[in-house]
Amino acid sequence: MKKIGKVYGVILAGGSGTRMNSPTPKQFLPLGGVPIFIHSVRALLSEPQIEELWIGSNGDWLELAQQQIASFCSSDPRIHICEGGADREGTLLNTLAAIRQHNTVEDDDIVLIHDAVRPFATRRIIRDVIHEMQFCDVCNTVVPVNDTIVQSADGTRITGMPKRSELFAGQSPQGFRINALLDAFGRLDAETRKQLTETTMVCFKSGLPIHIVRGEFFNFKITTPYDLEVAESILDFVDRQKTDL
Repeated sequence: MKKIGKVYGVILAGGSGTRMNSPTPKQFLPLGGVPIFIHSVRALLSEPQIEELWIGSNGDWLELAQQQIASFCSSDPRIHICEGGADREGTLLNTLAAIRQHNTVEDDDIVLIHDAVRPFATRRIIRDVIHEMQFCDVCNTVVPVNDTIVQSADGTRITGMPKRSELFAGQSPQGFRINALLDAFGRLDAETRKQLTETTMVCFKSGLPIHIVRGEFFNFKITTPYDLEVAESILDFVDRQKTDL
């Protein structure tokens, strides 16, 4: 088993949200009267093992992020905010740099990285990721794929049909030993880094073993107006369940 030192959380809130057709980035839009990213913040703050929670926000919207944090969860001293970068990778690296600027990061320290627009992460998922980090340097949250997946090299005909039982869809939070993640970034050339679409790919390309824990199908990412409507329905269902208890 590997030792776990200090546990950090990171919320990546630097996206522009172009697919939402909104002048305001999607992470700041209301979900049940609360900004979407605040739901993600509250989810990670529900786990007491997380000692600091850092939010990386798009610089153009940093003031709005600060205002919403002050309005909805300013009383928690674990919350910190910093300016993100030009893309997801830049926001992550800026946030990790801020963590290292304010802390002495040891090899045993871990970070849970979570999407700002994935508001339904459960405490069970968060704890499972932290627990699994006793056995690895990298951990991803996944759910099995229910549909048959096909490949098409040219977009007109099927060129492959992977075995469904071996396929999973990635979610977040994802767990990393901070120094191992930064080392993995450093081993990749600029061209390879341009092809990355999410953080565990950095470690996969660098040859690090990646463990998995099971997520939940409702722990989805809000990307479109349709997703936001579905999320509102989930919140209504959860509220009704609480009322019936």
